[in-house]
Amino acid sequence: MRIPPIKISALLCTAVLAISITGCRGGGWFAAPGTMNQQQANAIVHDPYPQNDIAPYEAASRPPSYQQPLPEPVRNRLIPDAMPWLGR
Repeated sequence: MRIPPIKISALLCTAVLAISITGCRGGGWFAAPGTMNQQQANAIVHDPYPQNDIAPYEAASRPPSYQQPLPEPVRNRLIPDAMPWLGR
């Protein structure tokens, strides 16, 4: 059984229209970023800037709000303390 080309084009136009109407507001796939304290804690854990004790100190590489990175003993305990079931 063949589908007539007019039905295929109508279906395609309907799909394009449905996608364009929903746009970026669609189904809400991503969760909210959280409260300010949750976002700050996440930024501290996932610090993207080079550590001062690992590489040579470069004062211009860290923005003012990231001038005090976590000390090495604290960085080493982040994952084991957050996920004790891993047994590390």
